[in-house]
Formats: sequence, structure tokens, C-alpha cells
Amino acid sequence: MSKMKPGFWIRRLLVVFLVVSVILFVVELVKGHESGAALRFALFWGAMTAGVFTLVGYIRFRRNPACMLPKSRMDNLED
Repeated sequence: MSKMKPGFWIRRLLVVFLVVSVILFVVELVKGHESGAALRFALFWGAMTAGVFTLVGYIRFRRNPACMLPKSRMDNLED
């Protein structure tokens, strides 16, 4: 089985956390919430979203590693 290093999963978690948190923060500000409340909301839901997204990806990888491999690596496995 192909192995994905912990760095991959940590990077995936952080990227999703940052992207979702920024988007939620901006949306909350546009909706008129105070910046402190918007930041708390964005950080909490950014962490929840990133955790679920990364956990689901990890579970899918454990069940079927081929679904996470790039097409170029899949071609090499078929030979």
C-alpha cells in the first residue's frame, strides 16, 4: 500500500483551515457582526470543517489508496 506522510495530512488540514476561516470571517463581517465575534465563529467552524475534511480524506485513503493517487502514479501501478 502506498503511504502518505504525516506532512501531507497536516498541510491539507492547515490549508483547509486557513481558506475556510478567512471566507467565514469575511462573510461574518459583511453580515455586520463585530470583528471579535466573527473571528471566534470563523476559527471554530474553520477548525471543525478542516478536521472533518481531513478525517474523511484519511478514512477514504485507508479504505482505497488508489482513489487518492495522481493519475500518473496509477498508470505506473497498472504495468
